[in-house]
Amino acid sequence: PQSVPCAGGHRCCPRGSRCSADGESCVTDLGMGAQPAPRAVPCPDGQSECPDDATCCVTSSGAWGCCPMPQASCCADKVHCCPHATVCDLARGRCVSPAGDTDVPLSAAFPAWKRQPPAPVALRQVLCPDGRSACPDGATCCQLSPTRYGCCPLQNAVCCGDGQHCCPQGTTCDLIHSTCTS
Repeated sequence: PQSVPCAGGHRCCPRGSRCSADGESCVTDLGMGAQPAPRAVPCPDGQSECPDDATCCVTSSGAWGCCPMPQASCCADKVHCCPHATVCDLARGRCVSPAGDTDVPLSAAFPAWKRQPPAPVALRQVLCPDGRSACPDGATCCQLSPTRYGCCPLQNAVCCGDGQHCCPQGTTCDLIHSTCTS
């Protein structure tokens, strides 16, 4: 899904790896940083989804759209939305708070995308402990912060205590020297 093009444009390497010097193969560095796991907000129809930190809203066509902010208010015109704790003032084209201390322009929703069907067996994913993030098969979920997980591109990896690096199975993190030791 997300890849890095190599020089010459004939090959791409998966995110989390880099192109070899000759551009003919992909190289994954040991002890590399974990990448944030992609997340999505499922819409109530069970078929559409929006990016993380967005809100699903029904659009004028009846399809689902995404408001580019979390816990947003969907406006009655089914085109616009407002930040959490504000209401749509369609006559003025503004979002206002009941207390009157917030007055910002309406935001427009953008189309939601269809949820991907479950991946075939060959493309399984590793579900992270938060039950919401996932990593590619053969990768390891590592906790980046109390609420975020990332993907280490190594299977059964050791997640380092800095929340940014990982090492191969059977090794330990040496954060002082930035190496993996056996």
